[in-house]
Amino acid sequence: MPYGRRTARSLPRRSLITTLALALVLAPTVPAAGAPDTGLVAHWPLDASSGTVAADVTGHGHDGTLVGDARWADGTLEFGGTDGHVDLPDDLLAGLDATTVSVDVLIDPAQPTPYFLYGFGNTGANGDGDGYLFATGGTAGEGLRAALAPGDWTTEQQVAAGRGVGRGTWHNLVLTVGDSTGVLYLDGVEVARNTGVTLKPGEIGAGHTTANYLGRSLYNADRHFKGRMRDVRLYDRALSGDEIASLSHNGTVIRSVDLPELAVPAVIDPDSSTITLPVKPGTRRHKLAPVLGLAPGASVTPDSGRRVDLRRPVKYTVTSANGRTREWTVVAREMRSPVLPGYNADPNIAVFGDTYYIYATSDGFPGWGSTTFRAWSSKDLVTWADRGVILDLGPDVSWADGRAWAPTIAERDGRYYFYFSADAKIGVAVGESPTGPFRDSGQPLVSANPDGRGQAIDPAAFTDDDGRAYLYWGNGSAFVVPLNADMVSFDPAAVRKIDGLADFREGLFMVRRQGLYHLTYSIDDTRSADYRVGYATATSPFGPFTNRGVVLRADRSQGILGTGHNSVLRVPGTDDWYIAYHRFAIPGGDGMHRETTIDRLTFSADGLLEPVVPTLESVPPRRVPATACPGHPTDWCTPGRN
Repeated sequence: MPYGRRTARSLPRRSLITTLALALVLAPTVPAAGAPDTGLVAHWPLDASSGTVAADVTGHGHDGTLVGDARWADGTLEFGGTDGHVDLPDDLLAGLDATTVSVDVLIDPAQPTPYFLYGFGNTGANGDGDGYLFATGGTAGEGLRAALAPGDWTTEQQVAAGRGVGRGTWHNLVLTVGDSTGVLYLDGVEVARNTGVTLKPGEIGAGHTTANYLGRSLYNADRHFKGRMRDVRLYDRALSGDEIASLSHNGTVIRSVDLPELAVPAVIDPDSSTITLPVKPGTRRHKLAPVLGLAPGASVTPDSGRRVDLRRPVKYTVTSANGRTREWTVVAREMRSPVLPGYNADPNIAVFGDTYYIYATSDGFPGWGSTTFRAWSSKDLVTWADRGVILDLGPDVSWADGRAWAPTIAERDGRYYFYFSADAKIGVAVGESPTGPFRDSGQPLVSANPDGRGQAIDPAAFTDDDGRAYLYWGNGSAFVVPLNADMVSFDPAAVRKIDGLADFREGLFMVRRQGLYHLTYSIDDTRSADYRVGYATATSPFGPFTNRGVVLRADRSQGILGTGHNSVLRVPGTDDWYIAYHRFAIPGGDGMHRETTIDRLTFSADGLLEPVVPTLESVPPRRVPATACPGHPTDWCTPGRN
């Protein structure tokens, strides 16, 4: 038997009296007050101060062995992230039709991916997982997930959430599996559910598992865990939500909020101990009576159901059954976003005459499989009218029939030029009005990126003060080219690659203000909750660019995730600016279920963009001024320019 491997052993049969007597002797010694303690297969408190044994306190003998750079630290087990893990006995899942795995975990902010928090199963001869149960906390931008698999990753039956476990702070992560259902809980609150789990834990490896670990993956190529763990429990049943709420870490958690005025479910953020109540527009926020869902035996002040003025943040204190306390901050916000109904992404906002327009990717399709583009119009940035399909790849475009993404628009001499992505190429269609109909040019304008990297997608049109038009685009690499006077062609020799944009991914957009060029772009993957907007400036439309950091990012306390692929609008005749962008739909959105919103954009005294404050409220009405703009710089007054 290899070093460190021990087969999980079961207790021999005894008479009822003998068994009861033994149970009194071997009863777990450390479960927290009120925590469920029936059905424990193993319980590893991970609170030793020395030695290499991770003791199982159930009396079942499932002790683990510390390996590598795992060490005891302040009543917890610290994993160094290089080779540290806990080697657990074989066959821990044998005979289990259901299970619960609970772990208190602190993920180091420097944790690289991919990684497992724990894995119970087998590793094949090729170093890949071969039948397993696992969980990963994800990243700040990638959702936490767990899975059961009879083979490698292609067989995984996943339970996946839209957000990752916050880093640098303690959290309780629980996976339950039973009755064909897998459920993930974060800090006592359900965050994901899969009702189609057909594999039972005991069926993994036919009950024979020889790679059971805390702190490492069953894939040899994956990263080791970096951070701390404590109070790890393995059960032979699926715990209920109330039982999970009773676990030590979760006793002071607010699990839910019941409030008739809610527009969408309350946003409970355990990382910041905040609760945002997105209420319907017009709600009288000064007299709300939220009913708070608590762990069994817990209490809260102010009292649950008491009327409170939540126009400003209010402190609530939760006291658990064992006397622990935690302070939460609760506030109500009017939810006046998204500005467009349904799923819409990659918004390009523009103004022509006295009307605002948004052109977007129709979202909500697997694999971003939209084939049509729609336009929306508004007189005030708040009330938007659907102007219908303005371009349909099927009948309207001969060279592409899928992946209709990320459009942009420009005007020249009363004609409108609609640039769009389709099948990872960029096309252009021409119309006589901002809402079409648009006629495709008959061929791609950009078929591939000049350097062969990434996809030729995400066009952005920009018209400079001198009337010259430019096209920006890119994914992986960024490019710009001056457009010819016809707006539907350019000199390939004039294409310039834009270098030096920090963490550039896609979604370029250019504006000019008072002689300075402001270039925004998206960072990370649009499926990531940490999708965000980077920013750079230059004194030329070609650069070189000076990086200015991140100008828009997620706000988890409001449930605003995946903020990216933006466009920028100046209200003609003013120095008022707005940013349109997409985010994960609220609630339950992800990288293929995104919604469009608008927020204010401001400049600091030094002329640079200030960080955007993402909101649920969006913006108040703002009409295009009817007057001309004498005395203002020319670039403030030109209609049809972003």
